[in-house]
Amino acid sequence: MRKRKIAFGVITRNVLHLSPIMDFLENAQKFGHKIESLIIVYNDFVNQSIIDILKDYCEITTFQVGKAPPLIRSLEKIELCKGDIKTLTGTPDLQKYNMVAYGISRNYILLTALLQGMDYLIYFDSDVYPKLLSDYDFENSKYIEVDFVGSHLKYLKRENIVVTTSDYSGYYIIPKMNFPNLMELLLGIQKEDRFTFITTQNFPVTRKTYGKNIFYTHKSLGGNMAIDLQKLEYIPPFFSTTLTIDNRCFLGRGEDTLFGPLIYHKGGKCVDIDLLIFHNCFGDFPNKPDINVQKNIDRFYFACMGWLIRNPFFNWVQKEYGISTEDIKYEHRLASLRIGSRTAAKYFNDKRFLELPDVFEKAYDNLQTTIADYDKLIKAWEQMKLLLKN
Repeated sequence: MRKRKIAFGVITRNVLHLSPIMDFLENAQKFGHKIESLIIVYNDFVNQSIIDILKDYCEITTFQVGKAPPLIRSLEKIELCKGDIKTLTGTPDLQKYNMVAYGISRNYILLTALLQGMDYLIYFDSDVYPKLLSDYDFENSKYIEVDFVGSHLKYLKRENIVVTTSDYSGYYIIPKMNFPNLMELLLGIQKEDRFTFITTQNFPVTRKTYGKNIFYTHKSLGGNMAIDLQKLEYIPPFFSTTLTIDNRCFLGRGEDTLFGPLIYHKGGKCVDIDLLIFHNCFGDFPNKPDINVQKNIDRFYFACMGWLIRNPFFNWVQKEYGISTEDIKYEHRLASLRIGSRTAAKYFNDKRFLELPDVFEKAYDNLQTTIADYDKLIKAWEQMKLLLKN
C-alpha cells in the first residue's frame, strides 16, 4: 500500500523563531509520522536561516500573501482560466489597505497541498503547541505531549470524515471581563453563550486526558484542523470577507467556522477529536490576560469587528444549508448592540466601540454582495477540482 503523504500548513505574520513549527515537526517525527511538505503563508518576513533548518525535516514552500507566482503557474498548468485563478488567489484589499482576507491565506495552503499531491493537510497556528496544558501553576505549569498527527489521522481514515478538529487548552481568546450591559454587547456580536465563561473565568482551560469525548460538529477551528484531501468531492474552499468603513479595511473572522457547514452540505462530516492543544494566544503565558491592557482591548475590539462582519453570511449559510432554523432577531440584536457598545466605549475609554452598530448594519447591507462573491468562488473552486481530477 502506498504511504500517504502528509503536509503541514501554517499562517503567520512572520517566521522569526523555530518554535512552534519545529515543535510540531519533532512531535510528528517522535511518533513515527513522516511530514512530506510544510507550507507557510506569511505577511511580512521570514528568516531564511530558520527556513534552512526546517528544510532538514521536509520540503518547505513559503508564500507571502498576495505574492504567489508558483501557485498561479501550477493552476495555469492544469489549464484553469485566468478569471478563475484570480478568483482563487486574488487579494483585492492588499494594495490599498495592506489587508488580505483570512480565507485567501488558507486557500493558498489548501491549493498548494492539493497540487503537490498530498493526501492529508494539517493546519496549526503559530501560537499553538502539540501538547495539552494539564495543570496550571504560575511557577510550574505542566503539560502532556500528544501524538498530534496520529490523533487526527485516526479519525480521518474513516468513511465520510473529511475534517478533524478540536478546541484548545490555555486562556480563552477573550480575557475575563464584566461591566454593565456586557450581555447586550455579546448579544449584538452573537457571542451571548460565552457570557458566564467570560465573566467568571479565573484560570486557563486545562486537560488531563484527550480523545475521550469524540463527537460530530459543524464547528472547525483552523489552528487545530486536519483535512483528508483524498475526499476531494467534499472539500470546499475557505471563505471569509472584509468590510471597508471610512476608508479602513477590517477582516471578517470565521473562515474556519464556515468550513464545517460547507463540508456537511457536500455530504461529508467533521469530527471534534477532543485534542485540546495548548494555545498561547496572548503570547505571554502564564501571565493572566488583563482586559484593561491596551493590546488586549485592541484584540477584543478587532474580534468584535470580525464577528460582526462574519455573522450575516454565517447566519445565511446556516439557514440555506438547513443546519439551523434559529431566528436571529436582527432588530433585537442591533438594539442590544447599541446599548452594549456605548457602555463598552465608556468602560474602555475607547470610542472605537461606538462604531460597532454601524458595522452590524453595513455587514447586513452587504450580504447579497457577499453571497455573490461566495458563489463566484465556489464556481471557480469546482472548476479547479474538475481539472485536478483530470
